[in-house]
Amino acid sequence: MRSAPSTLTPANVIGVAAFAAMLIALYLAIVESPDERVQGIHHRIYYIHVPTALVAYLSIAITAVASGVYLRTRRPRWDRLAYASAEIGVILTTLVLVTGSIWGRPVWGAWWSWSDARLVTTLVMWLSYIAYLMLRSLSGRAPGTARTAAVIGILGFVNVPVTYFSVYLWTYLHPLPTLQSATDRPESAILVPFLAGMLAFILLYVYLIRMRMRVEEAQQNLDALRAAAEGQ
Repeated sequence: MRSAPSTLTPANVIGVAAFAAMLIALYLAIVESPDERVQGIHHRIYYIHVPTALVAYLSIAITAVASGVYLRTRRPRWDRLAYASAEIGVILTTLVLVTGSIWGRPVWGAWWSWSDARLVTTLVMWLSYIAYLMLRSLSGRAPGTARTAAVIGILGFVNVPVTYFSVYLWTYLHPLPTLQSATDRPESAILVPFLAGMLAFILLYVYLIRMRMRVEEAQQNLDALRAAAEGQ
């Protein structure tokens, strides 16, 4: 009699770790972190907004690298990685825009400002990868589609360093990174929740990328079986 397969797979372990890390990060952000000197309690969204943005940059960078490797090798695994990472990058960038608007309403007095370079460049980055996903969705799974999407994935990454350094290149509304608190507590009181948030979102990204690539691989195998069946 065959025993049931073990549920303790690497993917499940990563998923549980991501869930636990997210709970810890939220506790540290909401309960343990101090208020910021200027922004007050509204600063707490920083522990979601900034880690989400940095992991979004990471996901887009992986899309660009995987796209480049795919163009060189034509191996489907790299195309799957680029596609999956782009999807997750769009979701994370959407969260960045939403949490930034939620923060901006009480601090700036407006949900959005077209005069802020960080906001505009982030929106352009989001639109670039929305175009990437629309191409993949509307053009099917032909090799030509994968090659065109790979080019878009590489070119779209150009906007990432522009977005990141925009607060240093142009002086508008978006604040510079800060670790100042309104209490006598050390900077670690802000740094520790931030690092916990980074760990949580990185683990979440790794878990989602593994799951999405497995789904995409299964879909490609199914399409190949259907094509073989239709050719008989």
